[in-house]
Amino acid sequence: MSDHNPFAVSEHAGSGQNPGMNDPHMHPAFRELIQLLVETRPWVRFLSILMIIGAVFMLIGGAISTLVLGGVGMRLGFLGVVYLIFSLLYIYPAVCLMRYASAISEAESNGQLVTVNEAVMHQKKFWRFCGIVAAVILTSYILTLVLSFTVGFMF
Repeated sequence: MSDHNPFAVSEHAGSGQNPGMNDPHMHPAFRELIQLLVETRPWVRFLSILMIIGAVFMLIGGAISTLVLGGVGMRLGFLGVVYLIFSLLYIYPAVCLMRYASAISEAESNGQLVTVNEAVMHQKKFWRFCGIVAAVILTSYILTLVLSFTVGFMF
């Protein structure tokens, strides 16, 4: 078994024998991290644009359903309101992804750790929002199922 500790400070740290390794911006792993982020940027931007387009179509469809079909029947008008609400749920994550892609571009150009941190922060906001929405949807499914069984057994 080796006594090598990967978390120990190297004996070359601060000695000038390994130039550039004390600066995290010059470390090859940091450069590779930025390169990996840059490779994901087109897909991030593509998905954010698709989400914005989807939100716009949902807004238009919801508005048409609410205004035009709402007079025909209550259900169709309610469906339009649901579309309007869901379209708003697409805008925030799309903006998070767009900001994430922009921060990746900035990190590529300046190579600063603080910019990479900002990019990952926008990614975190996106995933946190997706997790919250998924939990709310799962909870609503469970409540709907329980309510369906409860009402079904009552009649």
